[in-house]
Amino acid sequence: MNRLVENTEALSLAASMARSGKEPHSIMICGERGSGKKTLAKAIASLLLCEEGCGIGCGKCRTCRLIQKDAHTDVVTLRASETGNYKVEDVRALAADTSSTPNEGRFRVFIIPDLDASVQTLTQIQNCLLKVIEEPPDHAVIILTARSKELFLDTIISRTLQFYTQEVSQSAAVAYLMQNGADRLSAEEAFSRCGGNIGRCEEYISNDKIREQAQTALDFMTAVADRDEFNALRILTAADMKRAEFVLLMGYMQRIVRDSCRIRIGKPVSLPFSSQLCKRLSQAYSAAKLTDIYDILCVFSQRADSNCLIQPLVNALTAQLFR
Repeated sequence: MNRLVENTEALSLAASMARSGKEPHSIMICGERGSGKKTLAKAIASLLLCEEGCGIGCGKCRTCRLIQKDAHTDVVTLRASETGNYKVEDVRALAADTSSTPNEGRFRVFIIPDLDASVQTLTQIQNCLLKVIEEPPDHAVIILTARSKELFLDTIISRTLQFYTQEVSQSAAVAYLMQNGADRLSAEEAFSRCGGNIGRCEEYISNDKIREQAQTALDFMTAVADRDEFNALRILTAADMKRAEFVLLMGYMQRIVRDSCRIRIGKPVSLPFSSQLCKRLSQAYSAAKLTDIYDILCVFSQRADSNCLIQPLVNALTAQLFR
């Protein structure tokens, strides 16, 4: 069973509100992918519907177990298409369904994950949801999740209670991964690559292609440390990436440069992406130059996220880093 690792402040606040009879009815959970937004949404659903009535989901009763399995009739999770877009008619149907009374508990909980990924229909979807978010029925709770609130209408933001998920500590992340089957070496390597993002750590451990992207990042940044533009371009071209893989690669490179910059300015890094490479980069470049490299990587990640063609980005990125 997935459990919430750290990030418990939001759950405690929701529980406190529920105990005082002021349950939140419109919630937005923000955080990067893999940081536990959906886990937090399910945890809030559990505390509202748990059979034990202890003010927080017990995780053991029939209701809590069904919620974890996405099988409870009073917890509705909307599904997006493969592209991440939601159909407007599906959102309209969900909004209409909020008027239906619960089958078993006091509430019906409606979860719409990764709403900001629905780029093509986001404005229409928000307009469909606006009335039910402004005036939700007493028995309905709407939970939206997104990477950030920046793309949402002010009227949506002003009428939702916002929670934020953060990266967890090294000790908590490694302990969780080991409890779920990873050996310590794999757990620590995953943390060094992905930080305290539990979802990304789990993907890193279980997915060979994701680990290959981490190796590509190491090889490319080694070429940057060597100031070898030809080899850097060769490495990226050989990787033959799609958009999601390129964005992942940029994230790995950002972590490498961030760790290198911290080493350069004398700040501690408990588990750097690569001790040897980060030390080399910190010796090869000034803190100001490492900051410039980090900013360039961020810009190219955003460009890829906007569905640009990848090969031109590869060429342009290499040119900018070595100019």
